[in-house]
Amino acid sequence: MAIEAGAPAPALSLTLEDAEGEPHDVGEELSGQPAVLGIYKSSCQASKTMFPFLERVRERYADADLVVLGVSQDSANITRSFARRLGLTFPILIEGDQHPVSRAFEIQATPTVFVLGADGTVAYTTMGFFKQQVEEIGEAVAATTGREVRPLLGEADVSAPMFVPG
Repeated sequence: MAIEAGAPAPALSLTLEDAEGEPHDVGEELSGQPAVLGIYKSSCQASKTMFPFLERVRERYADADLVVLGVSQDSANITRSFARRLGLTFPILIEGDQHPVSRAFEIQATPTVFVLGADGTVAYTTMGFFKQQVEEIGEAVAATTGREVRPLLGEADVSAPMFVPG
């Protein structure tokens, strides 16, 4: 099972490149401020359904000191295509064949999403795609940023599935 809420997030001391080849210190990105970390594989339908909602998190909490970061289990080319097709604007890091972030966070399936507090504690975690979890992610982000809850689901999402298998 992935690292659960209440547990400390792993301290990561590694640099990964994003899909554009820019290096990111993962530990630095995820420490000292609230963060949302989504780990995915582009061939996973649940990942394709979840990640546009992570973009909404980035948009709705743009005024908060919040990092939204994706970690891809794919190549840079596939990752760029995934981000472009879904309109994602937050950094997506390529973790490579060794899957250091996936292993450190002990994920079992994709997508797995973590909301991390500024203190480095996992505030919320979810695996797969369930519509109800989208709002739970937003509630966890609101709690970790000290902001009001800003709904992530709207009228346009009435037809979104309740569950998407991975």
